[in-house]
Amino acid sequence: MDIALKVLYFVLIAAGGWLYFYLGVRQLVFGLTVGYPLIKSFGGTGAFAGREARKLNTVSVIFWAVICLGFMGIVVRFAAPYLIAGFALGALAGLIMYAKRLGRATFGNFEAFCRSYCRFAGDAALRGAMAECDLGKIHSALEALGSPLRFEFKN
Repeated sequence: MDIALKVLYFVLIAAGGWLYFYLGVRQLVFGLTVGYPLIKSFGGTGAFAGREARKLNTVSVIFWAVICLGFMGIVVRFAAPYLIAGFALGALAGLIMYAKRLGRATFGNFEAFCRSYCRFAGDAALRGAMAECDLGKIHSALEALGSPLRFEFKN
């Protein structure tokens, strides 16, 4: 095979590795590092259906774990070693690019959680505040429920 074609395949699979991280691994990490801790935090308020939210998050984590393992298995099984290295390099590039945005301490992840999981809030004020992702309204709704829960972010 021509070297130019090998380089092209390497670059394409590296882009695929980046996409793998961006679409799959990032969602898996979100479910594990943002979803579960925030469900536990909101579950203590008494106005949040933590059990149902945990079920949804567990289904999401299992789904993305199967997708991630499936794609990784396909690459490892059928790709040449230099293409596996390209895939890993692309995934590593994605990790480096998004490392600061992973975890629950970023407002973007908190906003994604609130907009996705607002349906599990039993209190109308809390549900509306989470749907709008208005931090002041969320704190006010939590205070009205008697919860000392506060959120601060690194952004």
